Amino acid sequence: MAITTSQQTLSDRLAVIRERIADACRRSRRPVDSVELIAVTKLHPAETLQECIDCGVKHLGENRVGEIIEKVPRLQGDFTMHCIGHLQTNKVAKVLPFIQMLQSVDRVRLVETLERHLPEGTSLPVLVEVNTSGETTKNGCSAQECRALIERMLSGGRLVPSGYMTIGPLDGGERQVREAFSLLRATAESNRDLITAPELSMGMSGDFEWAIEEGASMVRIGTLLVGERC
Repeated sequence: MAITTSQQTLSDRLAVIRERIADACRRSRRPVDSVELIAVTKLHPAETLQECIDCGVKHLGENRVGEIIEKVPRLQGDFTMHCIGHLQTNKVAKVLPFIQMLQSVDRVRLVETLERHLPEGTSLPVLVEVNTSGETTKNGCSAQECRALIERMLSGGRLVPSGYMTIGPLDGGERQVREAFSLLRATAESNRDLITAPELSMGMSGDFEWAIEEGASMVRIGTLLVGERC
């Protein structure tokens, strides 16, 4: 009898996801450890995040500042917290003590606010969020705007531009989704002189294998791992 998602443990689901990641890497002739899994835990309790950590997940992703602030102090173990949602400038000071990477830098005003609130002597790894689908409902700068934004961060010396993030078209088919991911890879290639070994954060539960085949180094998986949002 087939095991349904509700019958599987988080550890079971994690093993299946890791094998699917490894298979996609093999199809792409990439090392099986070249892709990092980020567990996206939006609207799930801190106990679910702790279970992820206990199962060996090293990277967690949250969309909302309030959830990050509430959950992170309750967690134990070795993990990196990624803020992956759109960040309003009035929430920068609140969230900075609780994150180790910000994946959604998309405008100069946010860069300026981050620099102003980072504690003296510290820096923060960030990814440039790129709107590769052209959808007006999505955040992110255009591919053409990336270079100027990266140069601005490098000139400030407080933020460490480490790569790029995008979300594929939610209503697109495989061709449209792959085109969006391919554009992120091409954007990274065109700016190799600024970021020599860029992270590419792209792909979610429904399209992460396509993302890996298009060059993703980080995939953000929520529903497949932790189930439907509570």
